[in-house]
Amino acid sequence: MSTDEKETISRQGMSANPATHLIIPMTAAEEKELAITYALYDSSYGPLLIASSSRGILFIGFGEENHLLLELRDRYPAAVINSGEDPLHRRALALIEEPAGEDVLLLHLKGTTFQMKVWEALLQIPYGKTTSYANLANRIGRPAASRAVGSAVGKNPVACLIPCHRVLRSDNQMGGYHWGTHIKEQLLKKESTQ
Repeated sequence: MSTDEKETISRQGMSANPATHLIIPMTAAEEKELAITYALYDSSYGPLLIASSSRGILFIGFGEENHLLLELRDRYPAAVINSGEDPLHRRALALIEEPAGEDVLLLHLKGTTFQMKVWEALLQIPYGKTTSYANLANRIGRPAASRAVGSAVGKNPVACLIPCHRVLRSDNQMGGYHWGTHIKEQLLKKESTQ
């Protein structure tokens, strides 16, 4: 972790909104030299794969290991991917199990400028609250871009840590979720009862 990254986390304060993680955009050069460490964990929501680089968490997904590894390889085709534990994995798992926790994690993410803007906005949705795609589009100053916002929400590479499960359709219906609406429902139910 660089000095700048440590200072940013210090300025944010450890008692900030629990979802206020620091997004570190991945450069093209970093992507070419990327080494990824991943491990599969049991969670309250089923099997969970957590992957990280030397700079932060870069992927979290629910499901079967082989399927998740294929998705990880699709997202990072040039990366060297190895099985193994990283201390960041356990910290991420703790926040997934106890989303009101106050840990702040570094998220090393690959995405477009627009996607990063949407993911940053998702981090601002308070714990236990929801919003709509239209409200999210308004929040980033692109009120006519609800569909594009929905697409960016769907491409969120770190399930739960960037709380895309907190976005509902304008009619307050569940809408889709990359990892299945049953998991989205469980996540929202847990947050609403704490």
